Amino acid sequence: MNRRKFLNGILWFLITLIGGKLLIDFLKFGPEGEETVVIPLENVGNSPAVIDGVIIWRSRDSLSVFSSHCTHLGCILKFDRNEGIFECPCHGSRFSIDGNVIHGPAKKPLRKLDYTVRDGKIFVKL
Repeated sequence: MNRRKFLNGILWFLITLIGGKLLIDFLKFGPEGEETVVIPLENVGNSPAVIDGVIIWRSRDSLSVFSSHCTHLGCILKFDRNEGIFECPCHGSRFSIDGNVIHGPAKKPLRKLDYTVRDGKIFVKL
């Protein structure tokens, strides 16, 4: 095997690998804004909780609603009650209570989600 065939093979392998990763990410998260999650208002407390893929809690007279997926690679975040922050168990990204990045590798803040409240239920658009 000559050098040209070897390098060409590596190039096609990398293109296939990156293309596969992009396809998996697209299929995993799908188009945004098409799915709605319904959460009973009585299930929402004063401290953040992850319910059906949504981070949600009451603060005074309003609700705070964020996606529970880390903006780095999409892992589900956990809330650290001691520090009052959201933390990604996969790669260590940390987010403040208002969704801003405290520590990377994530670079984008958490995605705020649109919601409506009707008949004692919260309808959240993912």
